[in-house]
Amino acid sequence: MSAGKQASLRRQLIVRMLAMMLPLFILLWVIAYFSSQYFINAAFDRSLIRRTYALADRVEVLQGQVQVDLPVAARELLVFDQEDLLFHSVVNPAGQVIDGEQDMPPLPAYQRIRPGQLILYDGVKDGERVRVAVFALSLKGTSARGTALVEVGETLSHRSAMADRATLAIVAPMLLMTLTAALAIAYGVGRGLEPLSRLRDRLSARKAFDLSPVPLEETPAELRPFLDEINSLLQRLSEAVESQSRFVADAAHQLRTPIAGIRAQAEAALASARQEDARHALERIAQSSETMGTLVQKLLILARVDAAENTLRLVRLDGVEVVREVAREWVPQALAKGVEIGFETRDSEAWVMGDAQLLHEMLSNLIDNALRYGGTRIGLMVHRSGHEVAWRVVDNGPGIPEAQRTAVFAPFHRLSGSVDGAGLGLTIVQRIAQLHGAQVRLQAGEGGVGLAVDVIFPAAPA
Repeated sequence: MSAGKQASLRRQLIVRMLAMMLPLFILLWVIAYFSSQYFINAAFDRSLIRRTYALADRVEVLQGQVQVDLPVAARELLVFDQEDLLFHSVVNPAGQVIDGEQDMPPLPAYQRIRPGQLILYDGVKDGERVRVAVFALSLKGTSARGTALVEVGETLSHRSAMADRATLAIVAPMLLMTLTAALAIAYGVGRGLEPLSRLRDRLSARKAFDLSPVPLEETPAELRPFLDEINSLLQRLSEAVESQSRFVADAAHQLRTPIAGIRAQAEAALASARQEDARHALERIAQSSETMGTLVQKLLILARVDAAENTLRLVRLDGVEVVREVAREWVPQALAKGVEIGFETRDSEAWVMGDAQLLHEMLSNLIDNALRYGGTRIGLMVHRSGHEVAWRVVDNGPGIPEAQRTAVFAPFHRLSGSVDGAGLGLTIVQRIAQLHGAQVRLQAGEGGVGLAVDVIFPAAPA
C-alpha cells in the first residue's frame, strides 16, 4: 500500500467509534418514534372512546323507536376540532342510520362485536385514513329489541402531527448529543495518540547509527510491548552491526598478512641475482596466493550464506542422495592425498528440508577440514531416528580438544599450532545449519580418536 493510501490510525478509530454510535442513534430514533406514536395514539383513542360513550348516552328509545337526543351545542362539540375531521353515526337494530354519516368505514371482517363491547379499528373514508370507535349499545330493558351501533371517527392528521413533533423533540437533542460526542471522540482520540507523535519525533531526531534503546518513560502501557519489541530488534541489530564490524576488521587483518607476504617475496625475487633464490621466492608467492585465494573464497561463501537468510527457500531433499553425491565428488582429491573416504547408511532414504547448494557447501567444508587436519580415513554416514536425520563426518586425525570445541565456530579461529586454512570452515558450517534449523555437535571420533562432526536436522514431513 502506497504512503498516500495508508489508512490513518486516528481516522480509523474515529470512524469505527462513530460507526458504532450510528446504529445506536438509529435504534434510539426508532424507539422514540414508535413510543411517541403509541402514547399519542393511546391518548387520542381515549378521547375518541369518551366521545363515543358520550354519544351513546344521548341514544334513547321512545315507543319502540331508537332516537338520538343531541342538542345543537353538543353536536357542535362532538364534531369540533381544529385539525381533524370528526364524524359519527348511529345505527338502529334494523341497520338504518338514524343520525350522522351514511358511509362509515365498515368493521373489519375478522372482527365481531358483542353487545356492550367497544372496538377501535382503522379504516378509510373519502380516501383518507381514519380511526373509528364503535360501541354496541344493548337495548335490553327498553321497548326496543336488539343492539344499536354508536360510531365515532376522526382523521389522523392531528395525532400524526403531534407524533412528529414529539419525535423531533426527542431526536433533536439526541442528534446534538451525538454530534457533541463525535467532536469529543475526535478530540479524545487526538489527545490519546499524542504519545505516538512524541515517539515519532524522538525516533526521527535520532542519528543514523544510534541503536540505543528507545526510552520507555512517559509512554502508555499499551505501547510498552511495541517498544519492547523495537528495543529487542535494536539490540539484535546492534549486535549484528558489531559482529559485522569485527568480522570486517578480522578479514582485513587476515588478508593483510598474505598480501604483505606476496609483496615481500616479490621484492626479494626482484632483488635476488640468484635463480634459486628467485624460484624460492616465487614458490612462496604461489603459496601465499593460494592461501589468500582460499580465504577470499571462504569470505565470499560466508557472505553468500548470510545473504541467503532473507531469500532462502527450503525444498524436500533426500539426505542420503545429497551426502552420497558430495562424497563421490571428493573421492579423487582424497585419493590424491592418500586418504580413504567412505560412505555408509542404514536407511534407503532420509528426507530433510533444505537448500541443495548450501547443504553441498556445508558438507564440502566438513570434508575439506577433515582432509586438511584429519588422518588417513574419512567416514560419511547418514542416520534417521524418529523425527531427526543425522549427518556425520568422522576422521582419525588429532581431533579438537573438548575445551576448544565451542571456540572453533568463531570466524578466523585456529587451533594452536595450526597455520593452514582460513579459519572459516566451521563458521560456514554452523551458519548453514542454523538456516536449516539444524544443530552442529563436535565430539571425539571412534575409540576417542579423531573428530566426529554431527549435523542434526529435523526430518522433513512425509
